[in-house]
Amino acid sequence: MRVSSFQVHSQAANQIQLLAKQTADTQQQISHGKRLVNPADDPVGAARVINLNQEMRAREQFLKNADAADVQLALEDSVLDQVSELIHRVQELTLQAASGIRTSEDREFLASEISARFEELLSLANTRNPAGQFLFSGYKGEVPPFELDGQTVNYHGDEGIRQVQIDRTQYLTLNDSGSKVFMDISAPATNVELTVDSAPSASLTGLTVSDQELLDEFYPDEIVIEFRPEAEAGGAPNYTVKRSSDGRPLEGMVNVAFLGKAEIDVAGVSLRIDGAVQPGERFVIATNNKQSLFETVNGIATGLQNIDASDEPEAFQSLIDKTIAGLNAATSSISRTRADIGARFNSLEAVQTLHEDVNLQLEGVRSSVEDLDFAEAVSDLAYQSFVLEAAQQSFVRIKDLSLFNRL
Repeated sequence: MRVSSFQVHSQAANQIQLLAKQTADTQQQISHGKRLVNPADDPVGAARVINLNQEMRAREQFLKNADAADVQLALEDSVLDQVSELIHRVQELTLQAASGIRTSEDREFLASEISARFEELLSLANTRNPAGQFLFSGYKGEVPPFELDGQTVNYHGDEGIRQVQIDRTQYLTLNDSGSKVFMDISAPATNVELTVDSAPSASLTGLTVSDQELLDEFYPDEIVIEFRPEAEAGGAPNYTVKRSSDGRPLEGMVNVAFLGKAEIDVAGVSLRIDGAVQPGERFVIATNNKQSLFETVNGIATGLQNIDASDEPEAFQSLIDKTIAGLNAATSSISRTRADIGARFNSLEAVQTLHEDVNLQLEGVRSSVEDLDFAEAVSDLAYQSFVLEAAQQSFVRIKDLSLFNRL
């Protein structure tokens, strides 16, 4: 078979180009420290590395979320720890006030410290997180959750629970609503409060619990005092007291005459109404078995200033008993919340450990796919360089061979 000079040159050039490319590829791998510099080097391996990188980035984001959650939970736990210490101090002061050796002046000093603790409690309840959001406002992170209005603390947050994703199918609760932590605390006894007043020309005063057992039996119903048309009572102003649940009048409280004032004692509740009213106007008195921590702390501070233990021993003892029971209930509520935070800490730690372990394994798999064996690569480069140099030298020697050289 005849071999032309063109074929010799063409084959030699192609071989040299192939060897040069192999050498250049090996040099590039060594310079990058990677076996997969371009997807074309190993399409299957490159696709696998992309998937591994995506998985690792997702887990890194979960770890960042977990770190942020850790800071948030640590802050809330720290605040609740301070609240627990505050409750303990108020308990101590309350027991000191109950001591028979304390004078009225001593109790005023104790009341002053409890009032200072009340202000501290309000400040703790309005704590902000590192992002500037209020810790106990629920979804309303920009709104201060608690505001003092006279002697009453109102809650302006909501029941929203913020969560963060710490795994593909796992979310962690970041906060507890202020309503749950500070407001919805079981009261030592059923309480009453005026919730609806549609009789603006009259006033309701002296709302107190006169018979706790009767009120406990009546709970959770509400008391409705409704002023009826005069025609129902022979042309005289009158009122009817009934249940809000089904509208049933309470015994003996139907079309009772009203002559500008009324002393009412019903369902264990006493009150006084004064003023002019119109038919259809009404008062609604709600019952509840909740007492906020603010109400408990402020109640003992106010009570020590207004109730004389010598003149009103029963009222004073009732104040002490109610306060201690309220503080114990608040302590239990705070402890439950902190226990829940502890459980979330445990979940967080377990997830963080899992992500770190899995990322370590993924690093190993990715390394086995894309990382370069430098010893092998250097050896290959030396061999490829030797072969390339030999091919080049061979081509130089044969490129000028011709029959004309032999003539």
